[in-house]
Amino acid sequence: MDVRPGVSRGETEILKALWKLDKGSVGEIHSWISENEKEMDYSTVQTYVRRLEAKGYLTAQRIGRNKIYRAAVRRAQVVGEALDEFLDRLFDGQLLPMVRQLVDSRDVSPQEIQDLMSLVKQLQREQQDDVQ
Repeated sequence: MDVRPGVSRGETEILKALWKLDKGSVGEIHSWISENEKEMDYSTVQTYVRRLEAKGYLTAQRIGRNKIYRAAVRRAQVVGEALDEFLDRLFDGQLLPMVRQLVDSRDVSPQEIQDLMSLVKQLQREQQDDVQ
């Protein structure tokens, strides 16, 4: 599988909008971002949309005079790719130092600790099932 170029913070805003909208023109994407995220110039939205289409993150269909865009990738896929890249770049691919940094750098609620413990127990069960 070819590795897609990463996405910038601004491009991520466009993807988030399309994941919520399902599809939209540049104008519709601009309106959603301005109402729900932050103010962004129309021309900036247009630039990000073109970049994302060139990178393979969006597909476009011409309807009349407008192009209607859709996300070509699922949110989970983009998040996974970004996390993998982040983990490799900052933690040499090691998960535990990243988790330790996250836990040490913020307040972790008792509920989050319980959720983490449940996740670890689930992972242990899955690994035991894989061995058997």
